[in-house]
Amino acid sequence: MKLFDILSRQQRLVYLVVALLSAAGVWMALRLPSAIYPELRFSRITIVAQGSTLGARQVVFSITRPLEEAVSIVPGVTRVRSHSIRGASEISITFAPGTNMDQALQLVRARVNQVQSALPPNQSIEVEQLTPSLFPILSYNVEGGEPATLYDLARYEIKPLISRVPGVGRVDVQGSDVRELEVIADPARLASHGMTYADLADAIRRAITVQAVGRVAQDYRQYLIVTDQEAHAPDDIGAVVIRGGLRVQDVASVQLGTEDHVRIIAGDGKPAALINVTRQLGGNTLALADSVARIMTTIAPSLPPGVILKPVYDQAELVREAVRSVRDAMLIGATLAVIVLLVFLRHGRITAISAASIPLTLAITVFIMSMIGQTFNLMTLGAMAIAIGLVIDDAVVITENIARHLRLSADRLQAIRAAVQELIWPVTTSTLTTVVVFLPLGLLQGVVGQFFAALATTLTVAVLVSLVLALTIIPLLAEQFVTAHEVESTTTGPLARAQRALDALGSRYERALAAVLHHTRRIGALALGFVVVGIILMRLVGTGFLPEMDEGAFVLDYFTPGGTALAETDREVGIAERILAETPEIEATSRRTGAELGLFATSQNTGDIAARLVPRNRRSRDIFAIMDDVRGAVNTAVPRLHIEFVQILSDVINDLAGAAKPVEIKLFGERLDTLEAYAERLAPDLEGVPGLEDMFNGVVEPSPELMMRVNQAEADRIGMTPEGVGSIVSAALLGTEAGEIRPEDRPIGVRVRAPDSVRYNPLRLRALPVVATGTGRVTPLGSLATFTPTQSRISLERENQQQMIALTADVSGRSLGGVMGDVQLVLGKHPAPAGVRVVLGGQYESQQQAFRALLLVLALAAISVCAVMVVQFESFVEPLIVLLVAPVSFVGALALLLVTGTALNVASFMGLILLVGLIVKNGIILLDFTRLRMRDEGVELGVAIREAARVRLRPILMTTLCTLFGLLPLALGLGAGSELQRPLALAVIGGLILSTPITLFAVPTLLVAIRGAHYTLPERS
Repeated sequence: MKLFDILSRQQRLVYLVVALLSAAGVWMALRLPSAIYPELRFSRITIVAQGSTLGARQVVFSITRPLEEAVSIVPGVTRVRSHSIRGASEISITFAPGTNMDQALQLVRARVNQVQSALPPNQSIEVEQLTPSLFPILSYNVEGGEPATLYDLARYEIKPLISRVPGVGRVDVQGSDVRELEVIADPARLASHGMTYADLADAIRRAITVQAVGRVAQDYRQYLIVTDQEAHAPDDIGAVVIRGGLRVQDVASVQLGTEDHVRIIAGDGKPAALINVTRQLGGNTLALADSVARIMTTIAPSLPPGVILKPVYDQAELVREAVRSVRDAMLIGATLAVIVLLVFLRHGRITAISAASIPLTLAITVFIMSMIGQTFNLMTLGAMAIAIGLVIDDAVVITENIARHLRLSADRLQAIRAAVQELIWPVTTSTLTTVVVFLPLGLLQGVVGQFFAALATTLTVAVLVSLVLALTIIPLLAEQFVTAHEVESTTTGPLARAQRALDALGSRYERALAAVLHHTRRIGALALGFVVVGIILMRLVGTGFLPEMDEGAFVLDYFTPGGTALAETDREVGIAERILAETPEIEATSRRTGAELGLFATSQNTGDIAARLVPRNRRSRDIFAIMDDVRGAVNTAVPRLHIEFVQILSDVINDLAGAAKPVEIKLFGERLDTLEAYAERLAPDLEGVPGLEDMFNGVVEPSPELMMRVNQAEADRIGMTPEGVGSIVSAALLGTEAGEIRPEDRPIGVRVRAPDSVRYNPLRLRALPVVATGTGRVTPLGSLATFTPTQSRISLERENQQQMIALTADVSGRSLGGVMGDVQLVLGKHPAPAGVRVVLGGQYESQQQAFRALLLVLALAAISVCAVMVVQFESFVEPLIVLLVAPVSFVGALALLLVTGTALNVASFMGLILLVGLIVKNGIILLDFTRLRMRDEGVELGVAIREAARVRLRPILMTTLCTLFGLLPLALGLGAGSELQRPLALAVIGGLILSTPITLFAVPTLLVAIRGAHYTLPERS
């Protein structure tokens, strides 16, 4: 019993199953989470340790080294990179691909806990696996008031409302001023009572501590006995008795103030509090953003007069624009493909049957996506847009063959049965060739592997669904709706003229092929010429890593020279803010000084500005032109301010992947002076490389320090140690925490410290009285210690426990490969001195790793395709001939990339891999019909292949044109996010344009040259 007979008997069941799956797909399409990227998991863990006040060098020895040594022995660790600054250390741990990161995170935390007791006290250590959920998808400025008031509003009124929204991960609030109760004690008065700042803080802490001291039962009730010592106001702290009737207010002033300024947060150049909202894994970006927007709209009227909420970054806008642009690309591509079908098939009804495969395939694909945990994102939606031209192929071939058989036979059922049976095997194998090219993608690791796994999975599902529909629902629809009228030739109108042209083209092609079959050498020479052209094009086409897209927002990272005061950094950054405000395309900005977007250790002279642009339809320049314009203006206005430009999403992905910059030259060696001298020797020539922007030579200007050396003999004379003297000075200058007061529901920390006149005056510092522990003896600090001005490095970099300097730069206006070629020439001109090792890192290193993996994937894809064809043709000759077309067709892909100025990057490389599967489809359709005629009618190869050429020209042209026009909207790069799919679409279009005539002429010619025109199939026993 034939397949069509089974389907015909169970047609109601087939209709029902297809209808239910399609309805389920539509239902899931309304509920599937939406995000900009697939859910990515990175094999990186970051440790941020902060809380000390040590210099960078002391941080390396006291904090960084012990942590590096502890985590380096965790199984799977491949790289440990650290960044040590004054008071903080950031350690990034990279693991081998495939490592169980949940287990790795537990092991790293266990190792950190083991060494924490050996670290300086009061260290705050965060250990987090790096995921996109650590970075915000929404940012709001709270503007229009005092910084401390704005922070309180954001922290205590707005944050709790946002935190309860489903899908919200973290809500981080950043502000310049955080309220603090200051207990400012004069050092002389405190010393006269024989007390230190630590003693005063301890006395306050003990006096206001609330304790549950017991329970008592009375009158059938049980009472909890709680000490009523809780402080609610500054007066409560002032009234605390220290000793012998002495109260806090007798030795100190108590006032409501703010924590020491170590950061500045601003919005649009004015004081602000910043609210960053992250998304949980699997959360729906659009639903989350809508919920937060409703909350902001609801609470806006209740805010104090003048306070406003202003969105600064909204990833949901990019998601919406991207979804809209991909939807439009799908609709345009589908419309163009249907027009192509109508031209070839001539009748609306039979065209509609073929076109029905598009919505049915997409709906069922969405349902299967939801079942396997996929979401709507740029990669899965892009795959569906790419699939528009592919999913219709099988339906087109089946429908065209049904129409041809109906013209040859009066028996409708017999004609449809024969048409379907004839194509089951060739259609299946040609579709499998598209599927098997994606199987080796499992070898890809990291960002590239996860990005394109989502694309490959979706595309594979769509192609397989289209195959099943083409072999089931399409024949049934043809049986029900296609009559003899639908296959008759039209006699009038434009379709009739198109029909006559196609008929004439078929005849001319058959005659041309007959002539070409006798010129094998010319065809071979032409193919060889194409290969030579391809080698030349490989050298001309630029190379890159991941495509860049216009996200509608960017980040300006900046830092001032080492040791620059916070106020001076604020002044310089303020100039940059004014330049951004005067840029017409920039809608809003938020600025952090002493803090950064994400989980980083940040110095006070470092920060970033996030800038939000107006929508694309309201600006004439793309984001790259705007960044170049701002870069030039800021470099001219504030030459001391080093700036770097990145887009938010690409920066997040690159940070997570461990390749923050396109260009990174890592210098390793024992002597830091030698590394810095070599870096400074390289920098001038590197700055002259065209396309290199935001160059940083890795040499950080030294930061001033005042070295306090305690005289051990003098300290011992009064019963003190150097550590004890240091603790007393630290308590006076930095302050000591002394509990908290609890007005209403907002706790405010209490800190005991010296007056600012002492803390910020080096001359009075020497007169600071030091009270000896135990004896109470008072000695001026100047008698115990000497102060020496010096300079030290503000930050130190290490990788795999080796000292390192990294020269970094961005790329603009040129391909990454072209720039790195010039960089390597500079390195060749300046050999590294003895003891210095040079390693190229950054995105270039990631690109090289990805290209090597993709070349392996390409080779395995070709082998997989060959295996499928060997099964079909039971020979190696036909598969190898068809596969010979692939490298020649790459010439067309490279040529189109060159003409359009598109780099050969990971996306276009994926297009080449997809091209391997698409090219062989036409060859299979042509050679399978040849083999069918030779087997059924016993004709010779020369005769059979000419007949196959005439009969199969129409379906080959139809499928090729449908694919080309389906990809055309993506190749034009219209709309947000289209930059990711454009290189892939261009590579496929260029390759198909060239491969189609090669398949139609070179494949038959080579087959006849190898087999012989009189070759016949041997009879089977």
